[in-house]
Amino acid sequence: MTDLSDSNVRDRAHEILARPEYAAARPLAVETWLYSILHRLMDWLGNLGALRVTAPGLYWLILAGLFLVCGVLVAHIVWSISTALRAPEPPERIASDGEFHDPAAEAELLAASGNFLGAAHNLMIASFRTLAERSVIELRPDRSNRWIRRALRNSQLDGKLVAEIDGLVARTERHWFGDRENSPDIYSQWRSAFDQLSGAG
Repeated sequence: MTDLSDSNVRDRAHEILARPEYAAARPLAVETWLYSILHRLMDWLGNLGALRVTAPGLYWLILAGLFLVCGVLVAHIVWSISTALRAPEPPERIASDGEFHDPAAEAELLAASGNFLGAAHNLMIASFRTLAERSVIELRPDRSNRWIRRALRNSQLDGKLVAEIDGLVARTERHWFGDRENSPDIYSQWRSAFDQLSGAG
């Protein structure tokens, strides 16, 4: 006669579910791992509530720390959004689609209008174009500024000029994608580097 006790039924059910055809019914390892983390987090939160009675000083210290971290995160998000909203829009291309444009000429127009960061960015592009025309670097859409800087450092170009352009690229990237500082200083330095590059035989 078949044993229908609870333990025997449970064992039999485990044997059946362990078969390959029931693999889809078993929980994934990721789900088990996530459940384990959530379970531990809930246990910790439960124990935190008990600390209020057993160690009130530690309880309020942990709570104050959590509120402080939360406040810092919210302040950082607000600051990031406000910085992005205050930043000037990137300059629109002066040339129409399909028409060849001269980034160096655009840089002069942007600098005259007071957009020194946009002008510096255009002179960086003009410098890259000049370097590609002279076969110092190979300019392709998939080449990052980091790759271009490394290629420049490995080139036969004058070391002082390479160091100047390398530093200007890093600084322009930091301002362009970061604080959007619109200083005439970076434009004048790019203008000097571009003129040197254009005049180099």
